[in-house]
Amino acid sequence: MSYNNENGYINILKDVLEKGETKLTRNGEVLSGFGYMIVYDNISQLYPLITTKKVFFRGIVEELLWFLKGSTDANELKNKNINIWNGNSSREYLDSIGLNNYNEGELGPVYGWQWRNFGKKYLSQHMLSQLSSPTSTALSETSMLDNSNNSYSGYDQIKYILTELLKDTYSRRAVLSAWNPQDLSKMALPPCHILYIFNKTKEGLCCHLTLRSSDLFLGLPFNIASCALLTIIIAHVLHMETSKICLSICDAHIYKEHIEQVKKQIDLEIYKSPKLIINKNPPQIKSSIEEKIKWIENLSYQDFQLIDYKSHDKLRALMI
Repeated sequence: MSYNNENGYINILKDVLEKGETKLTRNGEVLSGFGYMIVYDNISQLYPLITTKKVFFRGIVEELLWFLKGSTDANELKNKNINIWNGNSSREYLDSIGLNNYNEGELGPVYGWQWRNFGKKYLSQHMLSQLSSPTSTALSETSMLDNSNNSYSGYDQIKYILTELLKDTYSRRAVLSAWNPQDLSKMALPPCHILYIFNKTKEGLCCHLTLRSSDLFLGLPFNIASCALLTIIIAHVLHMETSKICLSICDAHIYKEHIEQVKKQIDLEIYKSPKLIINKNPPQIKSSIEEKIKWIENLSYQDFQLIDYKSHDKLRALMI
């Protein structure tokens, strides 16, 4: 089933409320539907930030920039009063999933690691501190192992995407993957938004995002806005226009604890989407990939301006 824009998002909520199958999952009871697509057109003028409830835009920007820097330390977000990863990085939670050797706040090789270091062997901060000890012999052994399989530095997928999109041909290979089966057991939380595919058209840059699992009330509004933001950033640094984003949702679910808030949201008026501007000039079009990467890494929240965002009030709900 395919839907468009915020009205489409509301229709997905309605569909799962009405037809969703009740399931008992890892972290609670849900209403679940399978196989939805939502499309947002003209994201350069209509930035897809949900208006039927107020969405934490600063959190969306800071989290994405955190991914793009390759960071996996939730404390960096927590220090900015962004607490969306706190529940999955607490001492209690890490111990409950067997990651006892991780420091509190350490998430393992999650999104940022896979985006910027795909294939590189992840070592916990505790292990790195042990390896750096003058009496440790494990550091050289680990380095030899990593070098032997060419994974010591990992693979920078953001650099790869920029390279593909700069080709004269209309590449169909600009793919960014966060799903790495050999690293799943080391992650505090396996990735939900797993595959981004970018495509150039005559209208501008497009992106298709696949989500294996989507918390429709709290998670999907973040994912929609973050996918659009990533597309806008990449288009901006490459001196391209932007066109649209498409999100394919596999398991689309509403937690039992969110049902009453969802019922409130679907009755609210949808307002016109805001516009997003990046107030930082990109490097010259013929600049090197390294200069483009540095520009992306140096972005800050203050470089983004949200224009005419009108929304209803926050609808608070427990993050599960």
